[in-house]
Amino acid sequence: MSGATVQPLPFHPSQILRWHDGYVAIGVDGEFLLLDHELNQKGEPKKPFPSSVKKAVVVQNRLIATWIEHELMVARIAGFELGTDFVNGPERGDLRTRTTIAAALHPAGAVWSHVLDAEPLALGSNDSQFAFMLWRKGLYAMGMDAGEHWRSAEPKWKELEKLPHAEVTTEITFERNSIKVWSRGSGVKTYDADSGKQTDSMTVQYDGILHSVFSEHGECLLCYDGGDVVWFSEGEIKKIEHLNGAVQHAKWNEKLQCWHIAGWREECVLSLDSTKRAQLEEIPVQIIECMDFFYLVLNNGHFKRSSL
Repeated sequence: MSGATVQPLPFHPSQILRWHDGYVAIGVDGEFLLLDHELNQKGEPKKPFPSSVKKAVVVQNRLIATWIEHELMVARIAGFELGTDFVNGPERGDLRTRTTIAAALHPAGAVWSHVLDAEPLALGSNDSQFAFMLWRKGLYAMGMDAGEHWRSAEPKWKELEKLPHAEVTTEITFERNSIKVWSRGSGVKTYDADSGKQTDSMTVQYDGILHSVFSEHGECLLCYDGGDVVWFSEGEIKKIEHLNGAVQHAKWNEKLQCWHIAGWREECVLSLDSTKRAQLEEIPVQIIECMDFFYLVLNNGHFKRSSL
């Protein structure tokens, strides 16, 4: 690829994940589609489960995804072997007739799948394991084979306990050999990834509802409802910026020491010394670095070269 136009995706994307043999694109209605290293589509999109994907991560060559269907009170977590063809699964109407765990329908083509008895709030991973939080159940750390490594109670923060929903988990990030659990009230607890032992607990002193967290190379970008972003590093706030609206995705640029942000109809590059912004007609859902170019993945499925 030399910067030429990339073929648009055949669906509205929610997330694109990288693995060693290319990418996997996920649609807002639960579609899966493999892409090669140059973002060319491989095969046709398939929908293994008739619901939108809540969260998804890649662990080596394994795609881990969660689904939640509030109306039917259905939740799943499953693992797929990347490189094998995805297949279509059951129809939505089929879920209504399977009301017991024994008769539960699972995502088609999965290597493993589990029925969840609570809502999956967050999901994170590193190169060897993944962790997820179940509402009012706790934190679970697992391996590629879906074997449980350890579990811990849902985290609490004394300074947040009187604030409505402030202790609800919003994100899980991995940093070196640690797992960090972030709450809507900006609480963060750190756990040893191997043992599950809690090693630290604090709250970031910022007034707002934490929406998402992006973490790379020890740098964190805290994204709040309404568009505020807080660059947080080594226990300190390094910079605060107000954007047009909720951040969709952010990527750390280690070489340039800045955050590249896909915002609400805008693209932003945030460094300590400056903030560059470019307005967009569409909503960028993700930033991808591919073949020496940065691309914005737009909500209509098109790819746009970064202007920053």
